[in-house]
Amino acid sequence: MKKIEFIIDSDTLKIGFKIENNTFRNIDNTNIISREDLIFDLRYFKNNVKLVAGFLNVMVQNEDIKHAIIEQSELIIPGLELLSYIPSIVDLVIKPEVPIDFDMHMAILRNDTLKRINCYSIPSYLLERIDTTKNVKIVTRAEVFFVSKFLKNNKLESYSDVFYKRRIIVDYDFNEEDFKDLAQFLSINTYLRVIYFEYINMDLVKNVIRILRENDKRNVEINIKGTPNNLTYFNELEGYVKKSKYIKRNKIRFKIDYTREYKMENFFKLINFTTLKYIMMVVIVSCVLGYGIKSYDIQMSSNEIDTIRDDLANLLEEFEYLDDGMEEEVPDTPQDETNPTPSKPKPNYVSPYHKNYSKVISVLKNTNPETVGWLTVNNTNVSYPVVQSSNNSYYLNHDFNRNSNSLGWIYMDYRNNPNDLNSNTVIYGHNLRNGTMFGSLNSVLKPNWYTNPDNQYITFNTANGEMEWRIFSIYTVATTNDYLYTTFNNSVEFLDFANRMKDRSIYNFGVDLKEDDKIITLSTCQNSGKSRLAIHAVLIKK
Repeated sequence: MKKIEFIIDSDTLKIGFKIENNTFRNIDNTNIISREDLIFDLRYFKNNVKLVAGFLNVMVQNEDIKHAIIEQSELIIPGLELLSYIPSIVDLVIKPEVPIDFDMHMAILRNDTLKRINCYSIPSYLLERIDTTKNVKIVTRAEVFFVSKFLKNNKLESYSDVFYKRRIIVDYDFNEEDFKDLAQFLSINTYLRVIYFEYINMDLVKNVIRILRENDKRNVEINIKGTPNNLTYFNELEGYVKKSKYIKRNKIRFKIDYTREYKMENFFKLINFTTLKYIMMVVIVSCVLGYGIKSYDIQMSSNEIDTIRDDLANLLEEFEYLDDGMEEEVPDTPQDETNPTPSKPKPNYVSPYHKNYSKVISVLKNTNPETVGWLTVNNTNVSYPVVQSSNNSYYLNHDFNRNSNSLGWIYMDYRNNPNDLNSNTVIYGHNLRNGTMFGSLNSVLKPNWYTNPDNQYITFNTANGEMEWRIFSIYTVATTNDYLYTTFNNSVEFLDFANRMKDRSIYNFGVDLKEDDKIITLSTCQNSGKSRLAIHAVLIKK
């Protein structure tokens, strides 16, 4: 009784017949499953392929097996069926020197896991059918060609090599035998896309084109290596291409592949004045057009920001007198009707310092639920609601209404807790030339700004309270993230960080820092993104 044996050898699963010996006389011991011996009765195996595959799958995956070998012809069809249940094996060698017949071919079609099959030979009509229906490459060992130099130089050793070849090289002047082999190659090949000429003369090129036409080849690219000798045929070749209807109709493309050395030595020969003029015109038009598009985008984005700020100002007017959210109680005392008590005059400005920010932020959340506070910096244009996303990139190009806008918005670092502020709360904004967002913060670097005591205080209010912060450091620094830490392991580490930021300052604000302080950091780009402008302030009133 025949038994089939599975052997794991390195990264390969071998499938073959077990040579009978006296070890297995007991008929009840027909099937043996262990790491060392995987032996099944052939009839049992053929009737239980899927079950056997289940046993093998565990070992194959543990051993990272990618390859398989089928040792005997009788096992080719059941072996292909078995491997269809073992997806980790993608490469198969069919060892018997027999051609693939129709039944074997059908077994290949039923297998959806193999990517490469090495076999002795396969009829061309079966190979073509497999190619059009399966994502598997068939490599044959028989039908070795090597008749001509052309076949040898392009490593066309077998029928499958010829069938799949995508790129061939022509590096010498063909003789009659070479042209015959080229014609045979084109009659079999399905995938050819590039013919690379390292050497040309006009007769050689014309004969290759003729054979392409006779085999009705389309969408082939002719690459010609740009050597000085080959380029002597350029004008003649250009005229030939323009006259050929076949070349135009079948999309045969020509391309000169200039070598790097040739480009360096003949740069100005490869480009004439007219071409250079057109290139310069394209560059100029592209620059002007790009600048115009960018300017238009900035203008439209800026208009949108202005509209949003007007809407916010109108909204704030509704809360102008609501410092604590309660209306002022009117005393129940007699009034002199002839001289009534004058009412408190209504100020003619909208100030973020005279608002019930708990109510304001609650209302702003109806427009943008990601609103977390309101930031104001004296004697700058900075007076904005602050938002927070789940990342630090969204509000780089979205405004308060969450519409796409290249000017972005003022936003808090996604790592910060807006309700119970971290040791360092970081707020970002673009440094824009039109002064919006953090564009007006450039003024904080001027002595007449930072020496003014009124300017040394920042207001950052949240729904949990109105807070005043005192500036202790202003500086610019090369692009770095070392000032953007939001949490610290302990108070000593925080105080060391805060004092290092203080030491960077362009001005000594005379502010002492304590271990339990909380600070706010305003960060924006400087010098076209090559550096950063940072302002640090410590919480002094809540």
